[in-house]
Amino acid sequence: MADLKIIREFLISNEDVTGLCLMPDLSDPKAEKKDLIDLYRMWAIIPEQTHSCNVAVAERYRRFFHNTDALITFETDVPVGVKTADCVPILIYASDVHCVGAIHAGWKGTIGGIVDNVMDMLIEKGADPASLKVIFGPSISKDKYEVDSDLADCFIAEGFGDYVYSPEEIDEKPHIDLQGVNMERFLRRGVKLENISLHEGCSHSSKMEDGSPMYASHRRSKGKPARMLTCIMLLSDSEKKRYGRLFNANRDS
Repeated sequence: MADLKIIREFLISNEDVTGLCLMPDLSDPKAEKKDLIDLYRMWAIIPEQTHSCNVAVAERYRRFFHNTDALITFETDVPVGVKTADCVPILIYASDVHCVGAIHAGWKGTIGGIVDNVMDMLIEKGADPASLKVIFGPSISKDKYEVDSDLADCFIAEGFGDYVYSPEEIDEKPHIDLQGVNMERFLRRGVKLENISLHEGCSHSSKMEDGSPMYASHRRSKGKPARMLTCIMLLSDSEKKRYGRLFNANRDS
């Protein structure tokens, strides 16, 4: 892995919390074929993702979570993250209960309501939805997320018809805005629109200046193992400088 360049994209960074997306530099032809999970586990606690709606609480000495697609933590200096390659990564920061979290929302988690399960847990701990910060990482855009009509009908039946798009061409399949559906779930739970940061990139189609893909994409690569890590961490007073260097050094590398 030493010869593989890793790119950092910062999503949130202040004196209390830092969140970012790590991804392989896909200008290297070998990069899409690399599974970086061992490297990513040096950066964050990552659950065994199964497209479930299960949420768990990560702690300093508990690092393995099976059949789980969202992690939250109330401890400082405990980074949590999820790996994606088209699915929607979401970071949350509840300052009032000193909590951060990372959510993996594919179509199953999106329609199944993994966001609501996270919100239920936060509210139970005393969090105010109106003060929650939500940051989306890179995922597939609605223009590239084509689905079968049956799946589109399921989203419409669940009340998310505004995020299902029918193309002009009759023989084309419908498209779904997964980021938009998850945003809508947060709004319905009382999160303020101004506290939600959507991601403008598309994991399938965004490109670097040299024309190479910017983000890992399962669909574009036809199933190659490259993934991105989207992670977040609360910083303690005693560790801010050390972890600040870890997360903030070489932002352009």
